[in-house]
Amino acid sequence: MNNNTIQTIDFNMLGKNNNSTAINDVLSNLFVYLIHQDNLEVGQKGTFLKVLAEKNLPMLDMAKQFAIHLINNFSDEVVQELSAIQTKGLGFENMLNNEELVDFVEMELVDPTATYRKWEFGKFAIEHFINDINNTELEKIKGDKEIGTKEFLDLFTSNLDTTATKLDDHEKLLLIVAVRHKLSENKLNIATYDVVGSSVQRNLLGMSLRMDVLKNSLRESLSLTIKNQNRKGPKR
Repeated sequence: MNNNTIQTIDFNMLGKNNNSTAINDVLSNLFVYLIHQDNLEVGQKGTFLKVLAEKNLPMLDMAKQFAIHLINNFSDEVVQELSAIQTKGLGFENMLNNEELVDFVEMELVDPTATYRKWEFGKFAIEHFINDINNTELEKIKGDKEIGTKEFLDLFTSNLDTTATKLDDHEKLLLIVAVRHKLSENKLNIATYDVVGSSVQRNLLGMSLRMDVLKNSLRESLSLTIKNQNRKGPKR
């Protein structure tokens, strides 16, 4: 949503299956800000709001999509609670001034994502990252019975340290779990996705800004790993 445009939203028109763009924009933007604000210095919060309003960054977009996923699955009771919130001329610029709405988003979107739905957020982030890459080599390893999973992952992890750009631990975690996700055919345990969910929430903006670096590092390390694996021949 452009922060120069304030859209008036009538929450009394909201229904369970109503996919109003205006409503989703406000709720999802508010969700992304609230879920990440505690990981920002006081002086960074205004900049983060500006970035959120003006730029379409990968992980921020992912988090907005996750919020919309939750919104579209609100119960009738939650929808009624949202409809009862009084709003006037609500838009991006003044969304933080509506205390009722902030409390609602914290309770119905932020709190679940930070607790019992954290693993779901982590898996959502991994799948969003993978789908955005569309790498043929990443697809090649999916379900390949000739690949020894532990050996392949160990080699991939080692190769991450040789990529052109140095990666932080949380960035390596995202890439390693992305490959594990593919190798396991989307069947990792909840604890693994939960760890990723925590990491992404803490590093939402940084990962967005370094997305090209992360993609290039994954491609580089994956390509090298596959070449080394092929030199050894099929696993027996």
